[in-house]
Amino acid sequence: MTGLLLLGWAPASWGHAVLVASDPAAGAELHTVPSVVTLTFDEPLVPSLSHATVTSPAGRDFSSTVSGKTMQVRMSGSSHGVYRVSWKTVSEIDGHTIQGTLRFGVAVPVTGAAVTEPGATTADFEVSVLRAFEYALVLLACGMALLEWLGRRTALHQPVVPVTAALLVSGILVVGAEVAIAGSGLSMVATADYLSNGLTGWARVGRLVLEAALLGHAMWRRQISALLLAGIIGAVAVAGHGADVEPAWQGMAVNAAHLAAAGIWVGGILALALVRLTGAWAGSGRDLLAGFSRVAIWGFAASVGLGAVQAYQLLGSPQPVLHTSYGLTLVAKSLAVLAMVPLSWLAWRRAREHVRGEAVLALVVVAAAAALAAFPVVPKEAREAAEEAADTTDPGAAATAFPRSGDLTLGGRAGQVMVGLTLHPGRPGMNTVTAYLASPAGRGTRARVEVGGRSVDLDSCGTRCRSGTIRLRGGQLLAVHVAGEGTATYHLPRLPAADGSALVRSAQRRMGALASYRVDETLAGFHTRYLYQRPNRLFARTRFGDGMHATLWLGRRLYRGSGRDRPWHLETKGPLAPVPYYPWYPFRPLVDAHVVGSAHLQGRRVEVVSVFAGHGKDPEAVWFTLYVVPGTNDVVRSRMWATNHFMLDRYSDLDGRVRIPSPDVSPR
Repeated sequence: MTGLLLLGWAPASWGHAVLVASDPAAGAELHTVPSVVTLTFDEPLVPSLSHATVTSPAGRDFSSTVSGKTMQVRMSGSSHGVYRVSWKTVSEIDGHTIQGTLRFGVAVPVTGAAVTEPGATTADFEVSVLRAFEYALVLLACGMALLEWLGRRTALHQPVVPVTAALLVSGILVVGAEVAIAGSGLSMVATADYLSNGLTGWARVGRLVLEAALLGHAMWRRQISALLLAGIIGAVAVAGHGADVEPAWQGMAVNAAHLAAAGIWVGGILALALVRLTGAWAGSGRDLLAGFSRVAIWGFAASVGLGAVQAYQLLGSPQPVLHTSYGLTLVAKSLAVLAMVPLSWLAWRRAREHVRGEAVLALVVVAAAAALAAFPVVPKEAREAAEEAADTTDPGAAATAFPRSGDLTLGGRAGQVMVGLTLHPGRPGMNTVTAYLASPAGRGTRARVEVGGRSVDLDSCGTRCRSGTIRLRGGQLLAVHVAGEGTATYHLPRLPAADGSALVRSAQRRMGALASYRVDETLAGFHTRYLYQRPNRLFARTRFGDGMHATLWLGRRLYRGSGRDRPWHLETKGPLAPVPYYPWYPFRPLVDAHVVGSAHLQGRRVEVVSVFAGHGKDPEAVWFTLYVVPGTNDVVRSRMWATNHFMLDRYSDLDGRVRIPSPDVSPR
C-alpha cells in the first residue's frame, strides 16, 4: 500500500509557456513576406531567456523581441519558399523551458508537418534522473527525521551527514541543469536571470540555501532539522506545478502538504530500509516499525487524498490516462505501486517484513514520478492551451484581427460592413495591414488594400480576419475594398502616430465630471436628442419619419410619451437614471489610443483620436473615434464603429443650461 499515495504524484510536472497562436498561422500560404511574425503564448515569458528565430528559404535568420506573452520577429526581404520559425520559452511563472517549431509558406504551400509539438527531449530526461535522486533524498531525510522522533529514547545512529550532503549535491545539480537548459549553457548572466525570475526562481535559491543549512545542522548536531526540512519541502512545492494552479497559493499548499505526507509514509519506508542495511535492525528495528505503523497510516491517507487532487490538476479528466504518453507513464508508475500492496499488507499484519523490497519499489515509483517531469506539457495544460488556441483561431472569433498593444488602429465602414483597420508596427516602411470584417461579410469575402496607387490583396486569417503587408509613409489615404460591399477609407496620420492615451484619459475625466450636457445622436437613420442633468435626470426624444417618441427618466421613475401635447405615462420604477453616460462606458478601458488627425468643429480646433474598445480574453469588435478639444479636454463628437452599428454623437451645452420637462401625470 506504500506507493498508492504516488498515483497522482508528479512533483515537478510544472506549467509551461505553451504556444497558443501565431501570425502567420502554422501552414499558412501567403502572397508576400510578412513584415512581422508574432508568437503568442499562454504565460508570460522571461525576456532574457526566451527567443524565437525565423529562417528564410535563403538561410537568413531573423531574431525576436519579447514582451509579456508575445514574441515578435521583424523581417525583410522577398524570398519565396517555406519559412521556419523556431522558438524557446522560459515561463515567468515556473521557470520551465520548452521549445518548438512551425512553418509557413510564401507563394508556395507547406508540405509535411507545419508545426512541431513540444515533446520531451534528451536533456529533459537527463534532468529527470537528477530530480529522482533529489526527490528520493528529500523523502529519505523526512523518514530519518521521523525515525529520530520515534526512536528518541533509543541510541539510534543514522548517516545524517552523508544523506544531507548528497541532498545538497543533487539540488545543486538539478538547479544547474535547469539553468543550462534555460540559458543554452551555464553562465553567470543566465544563472542570475533564471534564479531571480520571480517567486519560483527565488524558491530555487531558497531550496539550495536550506539544503546547505540542513547539512550544517546535521554536521553540528548529528540530527536532521525538521524545521529546515519543512522549508525545503515548501521551496520544492513553490517551484513545482502548484505555481500554475489558480489560485497559485492553493496549488502550492496542496503540493507542500502532499510532499510532507509522502515524506512520512514513503520516507519512513526508505529510512527503515536504511536501518536494516546499516545493521541496526536487530537492536531497534521492530520497535521503530511498530511506532511507524501507527503514524504511517495517517500519512498514507493524506497522501492518497492529496494525490487524487493533484492527479485531477494534471490530467483534468480520465481520458488522457490511456491516450497520452504522460498518462501511460502514470499507468506504469501505478503498476509499480500495486506491486507494493501485498508487501505492505504483510507488514501491517506483522506476518512478515519486506522493508527492503518495499523500499526498492518505492524508489521505482519515485523514479517514475520524476520521469513525468520530463514531459514539457501535462495533459490538462495541453488541452487548455489547445482550447485557447481554438478560441483564437475559431472561425467565429477574430482575435488575430484585433490590435495588439502599441498598434495603430482605426474604425471605418465599407457599405454595411464595419472594418476595423490595424497597422503594425505603424511606422514608415513595411507594415502588416490587418482588417476585421464584421457581418454581413463572411469567410469567403475578399478584400484588398490600396494606398498611393498600389493595391495588395489581403490573405484570409479567419472568418473575420484579412491580412497583408504594404509599404506606408504616413499622411496618405488608405482604402480597404470589400468585395460586394463597398470601400472603407482612412486618412492616415504621419507615422508613427502620436500616443493619445493621456488625452483620452483626460477627456474621460472631463466628460465624467459634467453636471449637464446635450447629445444629438444619429444611428441607422434615426435622430435622437438627449438631455442629461445631475443627479439622475434624463430626457430623450427620437424622431422617425413623421413620428416621435420621448422618454423621461427622473431618478427611478421612467415615463414614456408619444407627442408634444400628450401626457406622460409612468411606465415603471427601476434603477436610477444613468447620468452621465456615454457610448464608450460599457467598453472601458479604451486601449491603443492614437492621435490620427485634427479638425475644426463648432468653431474650435479638435484632436481626432482613434481607440479600440475591445479588451480581455474575448474582446468585442468595437472602435471609437473621439474628437477632443485640447486644453479643455471636451469631447465634442464621437463615432462608434461596431457590427451593424454606426453611431455618431454630437455633444454640446457642456455644463450649460438644459431644460428637462416635468411630468404632469397622476400616479397609477
